[in-house]
Amino acid sequence: MDCPLNWTQLLSSERTRRKPAGETTPSRQVPDGERRTSFEQDYDRIVFSPPFRRLAKKTQVHPMASNDHIHNRLTHSIEVASVARSFARRVAALIAPADLSAKQRTSIDWIVQSACLIHDIGNPPFGHAGEEVIRTWAQKHWDYIFPASLRNDPERQHWTAEEEAQIRADWEIFEGNAQGFRIASRRDNPQAGYLRLTYATLGSVVKYPWGSVDAKRCGKRKHNFHSHEREIFAETFQSLGLVRGDGSYCRHPLSFLTEAADDICYRILDLEDAVAMHIFEQKRVHQLMLKITGNQENHWMGLAQLRGQAINQLVGEFWKVFESDYAAIMQGDRQDDLKSSLPSEFKEHLQQVAEMYEEIFGHRKKIVTELGAYRVLGRILRALLKTVESIGNASNYGELHFLSKNCAELAWSKEYVEANLDKSHAWWLGQVMDFVSGMTDNYATRLSRELDGLALEG
Repeated sequence: MDCPLNWTQLLSSERTRRKPAGETTPSRQVPDGERRTSFEQDYDRIVFSPPFRRLAKKTQVHPMASNDHIHNRLTHSIEVASVARSFARRVAALIAPADLSAKQRTSIDWIVQSACLIHDIGNPPFGHAGEEVIRTWAQKHWDYIFPASLRNDPERQHWTAEEEAQIRADWEIFEGNAQGFRIASRRDNPQAGYLRLTYATLGSVVKYPWGSVDAKRCGKRKHNFHSHEREIFAETFQSLGLVRGDGSYCRHPLSFLTEAADDICYRILDLEDAVAMHIFEQKRVHQLMLKITGNQENHWMGLAQLRGQAINQLVGEFWKVFESDYAAIMQGDRQDDLKSSLPSEFKEHLQQVAEMYEEIFGHRKKIVTELGAYRVLGRILRALLKTVESIGNASNYGELHFLSKNCAELAWSKEYVEANLDKSHAWWLGQVMDFVSGMTDNYATRLSRELDGLALEG
């Protein structure tokens, strides 16, 4: 990094300047005692947003679990935010007094919690299987995404070869983290649930500061922005002072802590869920928790109480790594997650968790449900992309095929399609991605059945 990171810049309360055409912000008088900071507004925007609310019906690990005790994306995100708050208060105390005011230190709490609440907001239904379905389906059905009827018509093909390559990367290595950044950063389409959060919150959730095209070129699968958000991402990281001299991006210091909170929660709490799902015997998980706490005298504790002890122990160990590597982090030199630098004994414990994960992912009920996810999401993608093709070939709504009209009204509305009929094919592909990734497990299953009925009617 050419120069050290600056906390005042890193806690930027600015937002992207992109708004819907014609949108104005009404002025209103707010008494001083009731005025919220920009970071409190971020938190409130998230918890009242439809995409956040839908996390309650999205799979964390176990699809369509009948046991109400099992975590979903919403409960997981809330727990991650709770753990991250502990990190936020430690980092606020770590920063030199001359670098931040008391008000700025308090804001770190809000920033980190908000980042954790949205860290899974872009994930599609059916957990990680949903991501894999979108990738695999796109690789096999590219003719649906860029259909011949538009490709072979010079008057209707409004995209370049470069743009097609960029969109191909967005779809073929679809990534929930990148979709989450799209939802959290944009504001040009409120119907899609875009949030337009502050730069500080956006930066704090980014673990992979490169885009889909960069990831595909380098053989990576993880990335944090789609091609259409490249400019917004650059604007965000430039404002935060996270651009290196060679144009690459470094990580926001708080992103290491939000990632650590996520690592801790899903590794510990997903095992507890596996006990409730009768995948593991309680004794086996109990013994692993005892190892993590490092205190065999706690053998009398119940699993829930021991889980709390294990989380607390891991928070302390992750924090030691952050604190010891703080200088490198503030130079923008660290890229790896904190768990890669944990003491060997804790690496061994987490490796044991990873091995148990293989058993969870191989559980028959989970496999059967995920096989169904391919059929469900594939049917929805096929229907919506055929609808988008029909929109691209139409001059007005009345020209749409009967089935395309019905599909459009199921996914959006007649008014929405009419208002955006002149939008580019690439724009509509983004709407398909927004819609599909935004569905809950239950809604996707129901919509797939409805679309199957439409096909029969046709």
